Formats: sequence, C-alpha cells, structure tokens
Amino acid sequence: MVSMRCKNCGNTLQEFRELTEAEQEFVRPRIGKDKRLGAYYRCARAGCRRYQRRGDHNDGGSFPPPE
Repeated sequence: MVSMRCKNCGNTLQEFRELTEAEQEFVRPRIGKDKRLGAYYRCARAGCRRYQRRGDHNDGGSFPPPE
C-alpha cells in the first residue's frame, strides 16, 4: 500500500491499494493512452470509491456506486 492525499476523503492522507482486474477494466478507457495503468491506485478507506495516479492526486476519478 501507498499513502496519498484523497480528494474524496477531504484531501486527507489515506492508504491506497493496487487496482483489482475488474477495477483496471473500468479505469483503462478513462485514462490517456500515454499513462500506465499500473500507476493507478484505489483508496483503501471503507466506503471511498476514489482511484488516482500515484504522484498526481488530481489525475483520477471515482468508481460508480455499487448497485
């Protein structure tokens, strides 16, 4: 895990984990072709759906709410 600031958690320092395969499939079409998918992580705090690129907390988004 890696610690980064999370916009969804009030810009506080949170632990982030690697994306699962299903999460990678969601993120892949949403990032630029010049960016590595392995550079993206997901916030590990319960209830948070934020994913972002390591080193740039402005580059990311949120997964849709669970159905």
